[in-house]
Amino acid sequence: MEKTKGSDDTCCLTLPLKLEKWQEDRLARRLELARQIYNTLMHAELKKLRNVQQSPEYRRMQAEMRALDWKKEADKPPLRKLYKERDKLLKKAGFAKFGFKNDMKYYYKHFNQNIGSSVAVHGIASQVWTAFDKMLFQKDGKKVHFKKYGDLHSVQGYSAAKSGGVEIMFRGTCIEWKGLELPLKRKPDNAYETEMLQKHIKFVRILRKPGKNRDRWYAQLTLAGKPAVKRDAVSGRQIHPLGHGPVGLDIGPQTLAYAAETEADLVELADLVQDIELEKRRIQRKMDRSRRAANPDNYAEDGTIKRGVKLTHNKSRRYLRLQKKLSHLQHCQAETRKRQHNELANHLLTLGDCFYIEKMNWTSLTHRAKKTEISEKTGKIKRKKRFGKSIANKAPGMLIEILKRKCLSRGLPKVAELPTTLKASQYNHLTKEYTKKSLSQRWNTMPDGKRIQRDLYSAFLLQHYNPQLQNFDQEALEKEYPQFVLLHDQAIERLSAIPKMPSSMGIRRSVS
Repeated sequence: MEKTKGSDDTCCLTLPLKLEKWQEDRLARRLELARQIYNTLMHAELKKLRNVQQSPEYRRMQAEMRALDWKKEADKPPLRKLYKERDKLLKKAGFAKFGFKNDMKYYYKHFNQNIGSSVAVHGIASQVWTAFDKMLFQKDGKKVHFKKYGDLHSVQGYSAAKSGGVEIMFRGTCIEWKGLELPLKRKPDNAYETEMLQKHIKFVRILRKPGKNRDRWYAQLTLAGKPAVKRDAVSGRQIHPLGHGPVGLDIGPQTLAYAAETEADLVELADLVQDIELEKRRIQRKMDRSRRAANPDNYAEDGTIKRGVKLTHNKSRRYLRLQKKLSHLQHCQAETRKRQHNELANHLLTLGDCFYIEKMNWTSLTHRAKKTEISEKTGKIKRKKRFGKSIANKAPGMLIEILKRKCLSRGLPKVAELPTTLKASQYNHLTKEYTKKSLSQRWNTMPDGKRIQRDLYSAFLLQHYNPQLQNFDQEALEKEYPQFVLLHDQAIERLSAIPKMPSSMGIRRSVS
């Protein structure tokens, strides 16, 4: 196998497993043991953390931090110093990746016949450390959680070269793990798989995904190096050839507008993802009725949960069947969304090799509005809901992350996330003026009377961003505007023939 020393490039190859029922049961049992080990280590580390937090030194630092304010410039230097002291104290107490791996040796040996050192130390302990690292040392973590029954869906172990040949290993036609031989479903004439398997295998992950009637099992190989290029089996041509030139992207909660030298279009993100909210609510209501019927002592006469008593959590067969149906429904939606995002990212890469997009904070867009406003038309209070459901269904942030990863694997420049101070939605390159528009205004009226779709025009402006000027290239905008108008009109004509599309596009269906 090809080994790429000194390179941090990593790629994945996921292969389905062809298992019998007894093999699936053995794997499910091992995942349950891995979950128990995970929770045991989590409990031990939380206990250790509480001991550190109760120490006088830690309490002193926390009190000093609470007395300071990040918004005041004078308080920022002492706050940084206090955070460094706190992090140093935590790392001294063993809150580091190596410390968690060292602690794991006390908890996995009881399960050594099924879970070995490679899976426990390098897999499970690393997962627990990731949760603590996010909570203690990063901004996006607030709390760590124990894994519920059935919540752990993957385990991983290093390849034979690192684990001494005693853990999860790839053997060409099967995966070996502690006496289990798990055959792979492989196509011998698949050139892509053959080329990928020539690379050095860093570690192997056993992955479980929900199916309609039974779980599906996969082996995910993490390989060293860049991913192989996919080619047509007959002609041998590259399926997704790389384009050249800048591409401007204007992304919203449900749509993406892009503009390149040869193409401009406005597309709905993941249009095949069905709105499953109605079906989900039906299943959840059935599950609630089943849960109440199986645990009558948990509820008072008025239907509320009893307080001060130990609740029971019996799950009937009907409840488990509904739970699996809901899981499969959500899994199908997620897989469809991910597949469509990958297809769109591959298409964008055929248009150019340099991408410009305005930076968006998707989390803030999902929150309800804080300000209470009265509608001028109805005189009633406006709804405070924003874009939470659209972002959950369409996942625009996932598309950008996929595009970033593909650019990195192709050796392209990073996707340039530009500041919103550019105001691409307000600028007009013909008048050179900025005009603030309401969110409902989806069209720009140019000086010559031409109506241009707002998102497409923003993508055209971002396409002509100049990094040296840190602004739009006015000369290039004026030169290439006529060609953009032609591409714009073609896109609008195509969209006008679509029966149903998001209202945020502002395009009505043409009546023939």
